[in-house]
Amino acid sequence: MQQQLDSMQQQLNSVKDERVRFNGFFSTGFARASNDAGFDGVTDESSVADQSLLALQGTFDVTDKSQAVLQLVGRGAEDWDPVVEWAYLSHRPTNDLQLRAGKMRLPFFMYSDSLEVGYAQTWARPPAAVYDPVAIQSYVGADATHTFNFNGSSLTTQVFTGFTEEEGNISEVKLRNTAGLTLSWTDYVWTVRGIAATAEISINATRLAAIAEANDLQLVDGQAILADEERGNFFGLGLGYDNGTWQVISEVTRAEVDGKFADTDSAYVSVARRFGTLTPYAVVGWIESQDNEERAGAFLAQGPTGIMPAVPESVLNTRRDEYSVGVRWDITPGVAIKADVTHVRGFEGSAGGLNPAFILANDDDTTNVYTLKLDSAF
Repeated sequence: MQQQLDSMQQQLNSVKDERVRFNGFFSTGFARASNDAGFDGVTDESSVADQSLLALQGTFDVTDKSQAVLQLVGRGAEDWDPVVEWAYLSHRPTNDLQLRAGKMRLPFFMYSDSLEVGYAQTWARPPAAVYDPVAIQSYVGADATHTFNFNGSSLTTQVFTGFTEEEGNISEVKLRNTAGLTLSWTDYVWTVRGIAATAEISINATRLAAIAEANDLQLVDGQAILADEERGNFFGLGLGYDNGTWQVISEVTRAEVDGKFADTDSAYVSVARRFGTLTPYAVVGWIESQDNEERAGAFLAQGPTGIMPAVPESVLNTRRDEYSVGVRWDITPGVAIKADVTHVRGFEGSAGGLNPAFILANDDDTTNVYTLKLDSAF
């Protein structure tokens, strides 16, 4: 009897182990800039913690066709407080159709699902010109993904809807009634991806208020509201080529928001060549706001003598070019070291989407960022 009980317990443990899987990723490193322009949050006093994060993801098989996924991420810049990035339930009615509901990544970019998984990317950081303007990364909602398989290629369609509310160091952003469609075709060498999405957007520019307060001014109520349930649209087109030796990736995006918030066009082109465990790469990126004429006035503040212009609306204008060269070294399966130098210029009188308090107050019209990073996936 005892032997039978032990055998049954072993079978139960085996089933339990098969139904629960864990994986994760880790990044650390050091980045420093030539000044305080703030490209990708890097200054001339950046620390290791700012480049560090640890994530753990659990996948739980509810049934043969249903799974629950939970991902926790702790970032050094946030004192390693764990944050739930993914928490969703998925179900596959058929092999080609997947339904999900919960908290997930917004699928705006080619690397959205692996945005913080540094090991999954060739670069030390995703090209900021394209990936930084959209501060929102996650949403709560649902999506449906269907894959059409052809002879030697496949087409994947995804529809999604939901809402989100996130607070960053630049602004507080809310998205309501978000809806979008992505299409992705691949023959496993070439990949073409397109996205169109829309939402009702509210934006409170906390950085504007901070700039005014630094000058002993208090913005008039409502001045920092750049959008109040305004219509916003996002469009993107991505192209990828990877034959195992050469890798070429490019994305072009447009973000539009009614109101004072900048409408931006952005793009990048990345080329990499694998030499065994070494992969040198080069990236060129660009971003520019397209509606500068709508920001010809100033944000008002309460000053010593009454209401007065405080911050020019043109502080929201964006224009910059980015040039990166780097190398990735896969020192062992699951671990890679990356070194990167990025040169940013072409502000042309704007803040370049970086730190306006520094850019507009100093003669520096360029910044250089040096990065050494360790990425791991397990």
